Amino acid sequence: MRLMQRGRVDVTLRGQTLRAAVRPITGLLSARRYGEYVQDMLRLLLPCDTALSPGEKMEIGGCPYVCVSLRTLNGHVQADVRRCGK
Repeated sequence: MRLMQRGRVDVTLRGQTLRAAVRPITGLLSARRYGEYVQDMLRLLLPCDTALSPGEKMEIGGCPYVCVSLRTLNGHVQADVRRCGK
């Protein structure tokens, strides 16, 4: 069983470093949607002025990630990202 990661991380996006809150992906529907990749997924809460689109690559803690889905909410941007190869 994997540990649920929570906290804050530095995200490097297009050469710019942003601070993001990490929330675990929970719920049966999310697990089914992402299938075998759910163990490599993170949900990031980013500042509301972050320009990001699905498919865009970023770096979190020195590891490469790609944005899978994006939601714009009041006060922040919620991005689901998946770990990928370099």
